[in-house]
Amino acid sequence: MKKKVLLLIVISAILLMAATTNADRGHISVTARAEIYDPPGPAKIAPMFTIEARYRLSAFIAATASGSWTQYSDNDANITFIPVSVAGEVHPFGKGVFDPYAGMGIGFNFRQFEYSGSDDEAELNLGLEFLGGVTYKPKNQFGFAFQFKYRIEDIANAGDTGSWSFGGGVTGSWEKDL
Repeated sequence: MKKKVLLLIVISAILLMAATTNADRGHISVTARAEIYDPPGPAKIAPMFTIEARYRLSAFIAATASGSWTQYSDNDANITFIPVSVAGEVHPFGKGVFDPYAGMGIGFNFRQFEYSGSDDEAELNLGLEFLGGVTYKPKNQFGFAFQFKYRIEDIANAGDTGSWSFGGGVTGSWEKDL
C-alpha cells in the first residue's frame, strides 16, 4: 500500500510539473532597458540602451535575443558600439513574480571608430556573454528588472576585450502567447 501511495505521489508530481511547464511554453515578451556600460581599456563608462525579446521554452528555460547601442570616447576616437546577441537562460525557481536567472550566449559586436581629421574605421567581432539578473513583475506588463552582463567582445583576442554592463529599472513589456 505504501509503495502505491508513493508511486501515485511521484506520478502526480511529474504530471503537475509537466502541466506547469507546458502552460509557460510559447510565451514571448519584449522589454526595453537602460544600462551602464564599461568598455574595455581606459574609456569611461557610458549609458547603454537595450531591447530584448525573451521566449519561454518552459517555466525553467528561456531563449533571448537582444540588441544594444551606446556611444563613448576613447582617446581621440568617438566610438559607437552595437552588440547583438542570442542567449539561453536558466530560471531555477520557474516562472513567478520574483524570477532570478543566469545564462550565457554568443553575439556579434559591431564597433565604429570616428577619428577627427582621418578616415573612420569599423570592426565586427564574434563574442561571448555571461549574464545574470532578476525580474520582479507584480503585473503582467510592468515590473522591475536588474541584469548584469559580462562580455568577451572578441573571442579571437579574449584577454583584451572584456567589458561589463549592468542596468535595469522600471520595465514595461509587450507579451504574447504563441
